[in-house]
Amino acid sequence: MIHNLTREVKRHSNLARRKGGKQANERAPKQLESHPYDTRGYFRELLDALPTAVYTTDADGRLTFFNQAAVEFSGRTPEIGSDQWSVTWRLYWPDGRPMAHDQCPMARALKEDQSIRGEEAIAERPDGTRVPFMPYPTPLHDAAGRLVGAVNMLVDLTDRKKVEAAPRLLNEILEQRVEERTRELTEASTQLGESERRFRLFVGGVTDYAIYMLDPEGIITNWNSGAERIKGYQAQEIIGQHFSVFYTSRDRQEGLPQRALMIAARDGRFEADGWRVRKDGTRFWANVVIDAVHDDGGVLIGFAKVTRDMTERRAIDEQLRQSQKMEAVGQLTNGVAHDFNNLLATIIPNLELAQFHIKEQRVEKYLEEAIRAAERGAQLTNQLLAFSRPQELITEPVDVNQVVSEACEMLPRTIGPTIEIEALLDADAWWAMTEPAQLELAILNLAINARDAMSAGGKLTIASKNMAHGYLSRLPTLDPGDYVVISVADTGAGMSEEVRARAFEPFFTTKGTGKGTGLGLSMVYGFAKQSGGTITIDSELGQGTTFRIYLPRAPHRLEAAEEADQSLCNAGPPSRILVVDDNSAVRTITAVIIRTLGHDVIEAAGGEDALDLLEEDRQFDLLIVDLAMPNMHGDEFAARARELVPGVPTLFVTGYAEPGRLRTGGDILKKPFRRAQLAEKLRYILSFSARRKGGDVNGRAAAARRLERRATGQRETRGPRRQ
Repeated sequence: MIHNLTREVKRHSNLARRKGGKQANERAPKQLESHPYDTRGYFRELLDALPTAVYTTDADGRLTFFNQAAVEFSGRTPEIGSDQWSVTWRLYWPDGRPMAHDQCPMARALKEDQSIRGEEAIAERPDGTRVPFMPYPTPLHDAAGRLVGAVNMLVDLTDRKKVEAAPRLLNEILEQRVEERTRELTEASTQLGESERRFRLFVGGVTDYAIYMLDPEGIITNWNSGAERIKGYQAQEIIGQHFSVFYTSRDRQEGLPQRALMIAARDGRFEADGWRVRKDGTRFWANVVIDAVHDDGGVLIGFAKVTRDMTERRAIDEQLRQSQKMEAVGQLTNGVAHDFNNLLATIIPNLELAQFHIKEQRVEKYLEEAIRAAERGAQLTNQLLAFSRPQELITEPVDVNQVVSEACEMLPRTIGPTIEIEALLDADAWWAMTEPAQLELAILNLAINARDAMSAGGKLTIASKNMAHGYLSRLPTLDPGDYVVISVADTGAGMSEEVRARAFEPFFTTKGTGKGTGLGLSMVYGFAKQSGGTITIDSELGQGTTFRIYLPRAPHRLEAAEEADQSLCNAGPPSRILVVDDNSAVRTITAVIIRTLGHDVIEAAGGEDALDLLEEDRQFDLLIVDLAMPNMHGDEFAARARELVPGVPTLFVTGYAEPGRLRTGGDILKKPFRRAQLAEKLRYILSFSARRKGGDVNGRAAAARRLERRATGQRETRGPRRQ
């Protein structure tokens, strides 16, 4: 480019001389006239646009032009007509000796009237930095051939010098290293041996990864301790064999080992997950990486293979997917159970009301059986809700023997006819503080676990007994006190010590894929702990398993029962109650039951209807509100209702597992409920409200009497003043 540009400048400067004669003189004006702008200005713009430093001088060497690249190159702005020979600050010969400006290549080109090529120089900028460069000075002549000046191009050689210096520097470094290695040959040899030994120890000491080498055909050439731990082979057993021995027979038939080597050789790397086989025949899920190894000439000399046991990680991922699936199932179950609770909330109260109008003993017995079946359905629904939305236990005194007996009635349909069920219940067993539905679910989980341990059939024994504080020395995790013990024993395969240690871990299971979630025993463990008790395991291989649930004894069993009986006939002082529920069947039967308990009831089919009613009529002592209503949540309605009727109490009813946080407060009654349960809630809320209102009424009456006395001029009667 530089030579071409120089020739182009020189060609235009000698145009008339090369063309010669009158013909050229006649043609030149026409060319100038045809050119759209001045040729001199054109070349100035052209030279200014170049990234290479370019400048011109007159015949005496004084600067007549320089471009912007020349300013950047020299680190200064030259002076036209003053600076001579060069645009730079100082010049040096390639060996570092100072160079006078009148000795520079540009000066010599003018003095000798010839181009100078192939000579290098060094320019120094005002800031002290130096730039190696190659000048291209070329004399310029007019049409008559007289010397009129010169043009020079300065090519920065910095990058080229670096490239040229790199091999030289490398050679110097290599020579220095050779000298050092020569002097330290013995020490280097020792260090090399030590380094190789450490590398072998490092690779051999890695136990989480199987690291070994293969030759180009896939034959194993070395073996580390991680490979021995993961795959089960010792080095002397496996070195020399083909690595396909670790693949399943199906993978070998499909040519997977050969395909892995082919991909690694072609792409440089192969990575995949899959089942691999240990020496003892067991399978494990592996992450496999195969890297191709080449020599300096690029020839394949083998493969480096790294295998990691990912079985546990895969199980965790699978458990996560399973838990997500269970969460989705739980959400569906929660909705279904809620709808079913609404049905039961209609069925149970209607059956109870029918009992009041039936005098025939046989029909009354049928109704009682129907109520018991409906309550059993409610318990099953609560179990579904407990599964779908784990919630805090609401403990109460529970007759353990009754819960176990009811569970034993249901278990044959759950665990099958090949297992004999025996209940050994202590007739004097204490009541326990727990939640009955959760206790029944815990017994069901333990029974299912026992069924899976007795695949060929066996015997399941469920027992209850009392355990006084003095006998709990073996269970230091329990707080002092008395406990009721429910034991569930089977005659199954039993557990190893390792399995016993992990039995209560979430997602841990010894069952095959798809046969268990690993959550049953962990749920039982959580239930026992939430109840204030614990659970233990006694088991040996071939000797069966016994689980023991320890639940705290309930205080004052008889008093609690008597209080419950008294509440059946006491639903609080007669009151006016607003029932708000979008389910017409539930709303209607709830209103009927409340009327049978001696109260006046108004019904509303939703939040908006109830608010419209309260705008006209605010004389209500209690609001009974369904939480899960469309368009307006029960809690939102209660908040807006209290703006119209300040201080009115609210009883929320719900068929869901847990109501969530209520910003308005209030009591909660879960569907389906019995008449006695509703009566108990009404008695508690209305009695408390009546006492509060009574205090308010008395206060208002006293204030009114004081105002009346003041109006008639009477003095208030006060007690004697204390001295």
